[in-house]
Amino acid sequence: MQASDIDTLTAFVKELTGYLQIPCDITVTPSEQGPIAVTIRSEEHGKLLIGKGGQNLKALEHIVRAMWARKNPTNHAIALDVNDYHAEQMQLFVTAVKNAADRVRETRRSEALNPMSSYERRIVHTELAAYSDLTTESVGQDPHRRVVIKPL
Repeated sequence: MQASDIDTLTAFVKELTGYLQIPCDITVTPSEQGPIAVTIRSEEHGKLLIGKGGQNLKALEHIVRAMWARKNPTNHAIALDVNDYHAEQMQLFVTAVKNAADRVRETRRSEALNPMSSYERRIVHTELAAYSDLTTESVGQDPHRRVVIKPL
């Protein structure tokens, strides 16, 4: 990703948040391995950008991805975050998964987690792969597909 691409993406997100009349700071961090990280900081209006359960953030991310793909046809994925919302939610998610794994270890009984996206299921499988006394299995059909944590 070139410096001009970073400037273009920053300007686009700035313009978009300007239409929403939300003052914020925008940082674009390119990555060789993963998606381009677009971080928005708005202490006063961050909750408006995030929305209930992150719905506004998902919509905003979708718009940014679609517009970026139209202007820049290369396959650069974009991950948008507001006030580290995604990072905090991921930390809470991983903590909940580890707590469920601890319950399975204590009770020696399988536990099915709530239905989740394929991305979340992959995180569960990856996080719990280090637990040598547990195994994980995805069961069910989308959108009700879930992970079951089982003792060995």
